[in-house]
Amino acid sequence: MLKATQQRTRAHNTQLVMRTIHSGGPISRADVARATDLTPPTISEVVYDLIERGLVEEIGLAPSSGGRRAILLRLVDDARQLIGIDLSRREFRGALANLRGQISHRIELPLGERDGEAALALVYELIDALIPAASKPLLGIGIGAPGLVDSSNGILRQSVNLNWRYIPFRSLLESRYGLPVYMANDCQLAALEAYTFQDHRESPMPLVVINVGWGVGAGIVLHGELMHGDPVGAGEIGHVVVEEGGAPCACGNHGCLETVASTRAILARAQAILEANPESTLSHFAEGSQELTLEGVSAGFQAGNEDIRNVVRNAGRALGIAASYLVGVLGSCRIMIGGSGDLLGPFLLDAMQEELAKRTLPALARATELGIVETGSDMVILGASAMVLQHELGVL
Repeated sequence: MLKATQQRTRAHNTQLVMRTIHSGGPISRADVARATDLTPPTISEVVYDLIERGLVEEIGLAPSSGGRRAILLRLVDDARQLIGIDLSRREFRGALANLRGQISHRIELPLGERDGEAALALVYELIDALIPAASKPLLGIGIGAPGLVDSSNGILRQSVNLNWRYIPFRSLLESRYGLPVYMANDCQLAALEAYTFQDHRESPMPLVVINVGWGVGAGIVLHGELMHGDPVGAGEIGHVVVEEGGAPCACGNHGCLETVASTRAILARAQAILEANPESTLSHFAEGSQELTLEGVSAGFQAGNEDIRNVVRNAGRALGIAASYLVGVLGSCRIMIGGSGDLLGPFLLDAMQEELAKRTLPALARATELGIVETGSDMVILGASAMVLQHELGVL
């Protein structure tokens, strides 16, 4: 256990006050004291310091309740900016955000065929371009990356597609930029974004966001904390085997969830059916080159094309199998589908629910909530920003 030094106690109190003002403001000093159980002199000292640092401001008087009117406090949303980085796509993306997650500046740099050292150089190029664009002091840098990430030490253990192995991002970037650096797996940060910015805090159940994209991964938020694994690997459901003797996977196994339920697998299976029978009704939903897109698959499902429906049902069943494993470990929870698979999300849910009911205790299956999470191109960036806020200011 850490010794409760004066410095640690002060930092803890500051985070308590910041969190209360962030979530409850405008709020008086007396109400902050009641919410935090800190003494009024401690509140006055912490608030004075926060005002001096420009993080909190006084905005006027509260309505009269018969006595002396209290002065209200609120967070200065634009007092600091954060850099959020998303390395999960074929273009590396970065943005500047304020303390409420509002983005003011974005940059995208195409990855092309780069990997290894060349891809790392592109990360530097992205941050080099973002820092001069900041109009307020920078609080830190948050990074979401695909693969196995050791968040506690800021090390990317492995990212197959980028040909990265044991990249010490935190030490590299902190020494280069002099800013705090935090990183996590991109799917984990998508879950943190949903929890932080999409009103999923109200439910006491664990939140699981399954990202269905070119691959499949999950992020898990439990009691407000992002689960990373010990030290890595929480949420790596894409390589759980759901189809014995199934298609080979890049990881070396056969029948992994990614080989059935990823958008890549769904498109490949539908395309194979079309190529085997070019005159089938599937051709109505293909582009002129007879290439199916995710939008075409979605349109075919809605139109009742049975070939596409079978492919999507199989993907939903595979996700239901993976969901049953999650429920078996976490108990009843909220499982949300996100990522580029959101076009197919509503069609996947029915098959997921059916499979989940077959494989878990009925009471757990009934209590588990399945749904679609609102996704967007900034989801990982905002999750990375939330991680910086959490560590640097303790406001989440």
